[in-house]
Amino acid sequence: MYKNNNRYTSTLVWSILGLVFGIGPALLWGFFLLAFILDGSFEISAIVFSSFFLAIGVLFTVLGIKGLSSILVVAFCNRIFEQDPDGIIEMDSVLAKKGAKKGSSYERRVIRAVEKDYFNKLTYDRTYRVFELSDRVNNMEDYKNRFIGKNCPNCGAPLKIKKGFSVICDKCGQEVKA
Repeated sequence: MYKNNNRYTSTLVWSILGLVFGIGPALLWGFFLLAFILDGSFEISAIVFSSFFLAIGVLFTVLGIKGLSSILVVAFCNRIFEQDPDGIIEMDSVLAKKGAKKGSSYERRVIRAVEKDYFNKLTYDRTYRVFELSDRVNNMEDYKNRFIGKNCPNCGAPLKIKKGFSVICDKCGQEVKA
């Protein structure tokens, strides 16, 4: 397991608390605000008071959703990392499995999760755009010399091919040689 369980759990708890303390009060104060407006008794203090708590509720809700989004990114990447046999995973292959593109917001969220220590035994090399799983790979030089990054000529999916070997593309079934 590569996810940092302590960080993962605390983010999950705080996200759920953010949603609980955000959605409920936001709805309650939103109804109060609506009641003041529909009633016609425009007491500025009541409207300002309700608006303030409505804004705080919305803020907690947004923070809760953002935290849960981070949790989903970590869980998805962790499944990919656990399945990789050689300890080097290219960012392009993570993005391809998610259906995201290079430079997308999903890529930024993955990098942010790494930077915020949501993972253990993992580093991200920005130069080569690869994740190194420290418990599986001896050094980056082995990776640079053993594997060739290629795109499938049929569908364009990113592939990692060991020198002198061929692989079958997961997406279209085409055999691609190094």
